[in-house]
Amino acid sequence: MLDPRVAQRSAWKCRPAIGSVLLPLLLLLALLPALLAADDPPQAADGSPDLAADEAAAEAWPMFRGSLAGTGRSAAHVTLPLVERWHRQIDKTAFEATPVIAGGRIFLGDLDGTFHCLDLADGRTLWSKKSEAGFPSAAAVSAAPGRTTVVVGDGAGLVRAFDAADGTELWTHQTGGEISGGPTLIDAPDGPRVLIGSQDATLSCLAVGDGAIHWTHSIADQIRCSPTVAAGKVLLAGCDGKLHVIDAHSGVEDLAVPIDGPTGTTPAAAGGRVLFGSEGGVFWAIDVVAGKPAWKLAPSGSSQAYRSSAAIAGGLALVGTRGRAVEAFAIADGTRAWRQAMRGRVDGSPVIVHDAATPGDLLAIVGDSAGKIVALRSSDGEKLWEFDAGSGFASSPAVAAGSVVMAADDGTVWCFVATP
Repeated sequence: MLDPRVAQRSAWKCRPAIGSVLLPLLLLLALLPALLAADDPPQAADGSPDLAADEAAAEAWPMFRGSLAGTGRSAAHVTLPLVERWHRQIDKTAFEATPVIAGGRIFLGDLDGTFHCLDLADGRTLWSKKSEAGFPSAAAVSAAPGRTTVVVGDGAGLVRAFDAADGTELWTHQTGGEISGGPTLIDAPDGPRVLIGSQDATLSCLAVGDGAIHWTHSIADQIRCSPTVAAGKVLLAGCDGKLHVIDAHSGVEDLAVPIDGPTGTTPAAAGGRVLFGSEGGVFWAIDVVAGKPAWKLAPSGSSQAYRSSAAIAGGLALVGTRGRAVEAFAIADGTRAWRQAMRGRVDGSPVIVHDAATPGDLLAIVGDSAGKIVALRSSDGEKLWEFDAGSGFASSPAVAAGSVVMAADDGTVWCFVATP
């Protein structure tokens, strides 16, 4: 059972999308191939995207989907079965945010307004900070020379930066609405920057060092996803029913592709395509060079909204459904490769790791609203491991330094490791 606070938040709806505006697509389509060709994702021998560059490093999970491209994939090699390393329940709270991990520390905010820094080894609190508003989304960790900075947004629209070492507040930035999506970190010649969207419909690009505004870009309705970055472009799926392609350096929009309805899920970029599900229950693959959908399809057996963000495993996109399943679609043409039934809704997003026991194979780890955590073989969906946590998950796993960390709706943080 989901905590009532999480269940209430899970019923969110975007405002109706404001009427679309026609764009000069012919000019944009003529320019996009030149803009993107230099950085097209490499291809594997079988034609599927080669995603080694789009994995989070094995020792860290620094942002919501691990890497800039939003693939939800880690370079970590995991041996099943997983075993519990520790768990810790934090009283009188619930978690909706996904943990992030860096430097042997877990960074995680709860819905009652406390931001926690926990020791990855044993779960003890290293420091914590209290806010008047809860933290519904993941943080991001920037390990710049001289200082590691944690950036997080809260339910009142305040962006806060903390020194990861001791929790000292470094700067704040006020937006005009709740921050529902985690920040994304990008490098720039003048230092690291953070991209963060708000329900005031504005995407902000801030300096990690001092919070200075580099640029802002507004769309026609709420932003609930984390920004994805590929080939120097920010990919933003909005409640205005469009996928926005925005220049990461200037904040100028290059293209907006209509998707027939709102979404709050984070796009995954792979092989020149952007993949995500919508509130209307449609799963989309957008060809960003052509500026139009490559394919779209409804989930099997249900048209319920997607709240899960897709993960990329070879030539497949894996995503959880509110119809109590995890599904896999071929990136090339949308063919449904498999469907694995789950006990509860899957609003959290799968994380992909390498199977240490079978070189070349990938595993997908995800939890559901009934408290079940599973590891599935990504190629065919076979369930290889499961664990009953007893309380539901609206958040997603984080994988780093040999550990899998998840935060449940009853305030429990779980840490698993591979079998010794």
